[in-house]
Amino acid sequence: MKYLIGIDAGGTKSELVAYDLSGDVIFKKIGGAGNPAVNLENTLNNIASLTGDCIDELGKEECLLISIGMASVETGNYVELIKQHVEQNFGVETIVLNDAEMACMAYFGGGDGILAIAGTGSSCYVQKNGRGEMAGGWGHILGDEGSGYHTVIEAFKNIIYKTDRNMELDALSMKLLRESGGFSRSDIMKFIYNNEKDAIASLFPVIVHAAEAGDLHAMNFLEKAAKELAELTLTAYRKKGFNVHITIGIKGGLFHNSELIRRVYLNELKKHLTSFQIIEEDISAARAVLYLHNREQK
Repeated sequence: MKYLIGIDAGGTKSELVAYDLSGDVIFKKIGGAGNPAVNLENTLNNIASLTGDCIDELGKEECLLISIGMASVETGNYVELIKQHVEQNFGVETIVLNDAEMACMAYFGGGDGILAIAGTGSSCYVQKNGRGEMAGGWGHILGDEGSGYHTVIEAFKNIIYKTDRNMELDALSMKLLRESGGFSRSDIMKFIYNNEKDAIASLFPVIVHAAEAGDLHAMNFLEKAAKELAELTLTAYRKKGFNVHITIGIKGGLFHNSELIRRVYLNELKKHLTSFQIIEEDISAARAVLYLHNREQK
């Protein structure tokens, strides 16, 4: 049976999905993180491990195409490195794209739309008349506002602000310190500076659970994240000069694990857009391989 492999490589984990040519899922597996700007060697190993497991199961000769969507891949020569690594190891034609671009294709194919992504990082990818462009997605040093990582960092900035001024720490701060491994200055610095983005962003659910329990500090952090994501979406809308009805897809853990973020995000959009619809389904970016394969056949 002929099949296609799509890989959505993220800052926390990677997802591989294999599809038959009718679009039905025939294999799925979760693996390690895939961001070459954070750790190229780990990224290559994780992608090779996932791909190898799938091909061992389904057969190399039957695989027609591998597509990989990966954060930060557009910088340097990562596209060429990863494409070469996969093709040399498995002998299958491979397309490597930025993760936001590939996810946008999974949602809209080649049609118009905006995809807002909020997980460990944040970005928007906007397509119009068959051409796409990024807004945001600058990474955790230059941007990523509204992301899980950025929100956790904001919460820790609140902690050190209060610590430096001998102010009493709120309940959310105490929970975050407990989960991060300690309450001292050295504990805080060790956690923030000795961990990669995904480990820091993994504390985001602590904020979500606190907000669901009515913690006002947690709710404020989530509302701020939602407004930042809405602003990024509006920036993408204006960037392409839309002035008509637009379809917006939302993807990532922040949207799908927090009802508060979704509600505030939609309310912010309604203040500025007169006509839009939301695709709330969390569609795997891996599904873009079906569109890419069809495009390659034309």
